[in-house]
Amino acid sequence: MAGLPPIYSPSTLCPIYSETPGSTERILQHTPLPHHSRLTGKFIRTEHIITVVLDGQKENCRWPSFGRGALLSGTLLLDSHETVTTVSIKFQGILESLSLTTGYSRSKVVDQLSSVYIKGGSQGRCPSAIPFSHRFPSTFKHNGSNYPLPPSCDITLPEGSFLKCTYSLTVTVTAPVHRSIPFFSKDRSLVIELEYRQRTRPSRPRISEPSLLSTIKTCPEEWLQLPVALTAGPDSRASDVYCDLFVPSVGVFGITETVPFHLQLSGSFGSLRELFLLRSNLERSTPSQPIRVYLLRQIVVAAAKINTILGEGSLKSIPPAIYDLPSKFEPALNWEGEIQLQDLTTPTFDAGTFSVMYLIAVELSPPETSTMNRAHYGYPIKLTTDTWVGSAEQGD
Repeated sequence: MAGLPPIYSPSTLCPIYSETPGSTERILQHTPLPHHSRLTGKFIRTEHIITVVLDGQKENCRWPSFGRGALLSGTLLLDSHETVTTVSIKFQGILESLSLTTGYSRSKVVDQLSSVYIKGGSQGRCPSAIPFSHRFPSTFKHNGSNYPLPPSCDITLPEGSFLKCTYSLTVTVTAPVHRSIPFFSKDRSLVIELEYRQRTRPSRPRISEPSLLSTIKTCPEEWLQLPVALTAGPDSRASDVYCDLFVPSVGVFGITETVPFHLQLSGSFGSLRELFLLRSNLERSTPSQPIRVYLLRQIVVAAAKINTILGEGSLKSIPPAIYDLPSKFEPALNWEGEIQLQDLTTPTFDAGTFSVMYLIAVELSPPETSTMNRAHYGYPIKLTTDTWVGSAEQGD
């Protein structure tokens, strides 16, 4: 006779959870959200009979700044408002580019026009103060597809080329030139340039320790290994020298951060000696360095690519050198380095026919006596306006 199943007692209640850990608990991981206090300053601009007051700005700012989905609101103040016949406000965003291959291009990413006063309407005489508001859209449409609104930028490129995205608020007031001749009117306009900066940040911090060799065993997931294909000879056969670039696997960095990297060349002793022109007696002299790592900005305008080198990576050789290794081991050369992201104001963005992207580039230029061919490799990274809160490098 089969035994009866054991008697089960009711399960205990779930423990009570709270936001703060108890005396026997501790926080293992925490992702803080960025907190930005609401701005209470005002931006004021006056021209002719027009004064525009914009709300929600920093005190004493040079120009008004707005983020994703921000509300562009304020008050329009008019002198001699009794004679005003019409008042209109235009909120506009223009994306422009000029290059030798594609020529000049101009497209509107924002185009909002509103008439806030028309004489003879229900308002009667034009008021001296008119409140207004517009909201920055999160996307714009191009060729039937939606793209995120591009940030304000003004990028000068070689040979007179440029990429520019500008936002503006234009207030136009129509009023008679003089009370005695009301049929002769004149338009007066005030234009304010707006800065649009969609704040972004990495989803997690990069590894705080920039050295690959000291962290690869304990945190292998924090590094990404990128093989660089090397060829040799006129037939471009695979070389017996191998090149690997290691970068933080997060792949996203704030525009004020420092990007660490590690570079390794390995292969036969003879090929490495040929590449670095080491003398046969292996004297301890500093070999020439045919390899470089740098930050490359790539701007795409209507399928035409414009590349600009923005910063050179510093390379620091890591011992042991190849002439210190026993002959039974395949030699390897290692460098570690950093790329300083300095003087960058434009993050990564894609606006359809226009895009700005950044790459960590590796370039190998063997000497003329070498059988190896020149090689170039670029790994795309994303640059954001802010760093991850609590990252190795704090943002504002």
